[in-house]
Amino acid sequence: MGAFLSLPTSHCRAPERDSVPAIRLKNDIKAHSAITDESTSTIIHSTLRAYPLSAAGQLPKNESLMLMIQRQRTTETVDADGRLPEKLRKTYRDGGFILHEDKN
Repeated sequence: MGAFLSLPTSHCRAPERDSVPAIRLKNDIKAHSAITDESTSTIIHSTLRAYPLSAAGQLPKNESLMLMIQRQRTTETVDADGRLPEKLRKTYRDGGFILHEDKN
């Protein structure tokens, strides 16, 4: 799933100068969370490193940033037979996670 970054339209008005860094931060977070499997906190911390301190008053709340990341992530779905994808059947050590799964 790609990040949705819209281009200006005829109805757009000039952005407030103070909110430009916050808009860039949100766009960076959306783009980063759509292409990586990093944890939410890692994405927030890595994008905040480049955020200017002078614009800290326009910074969205941490909960808002976390929700934005979760909305960009895709969810794993079952296949046509109703089975979990291979990725979800393994632990992080490549062990079998599901002990028993019906073949039907």
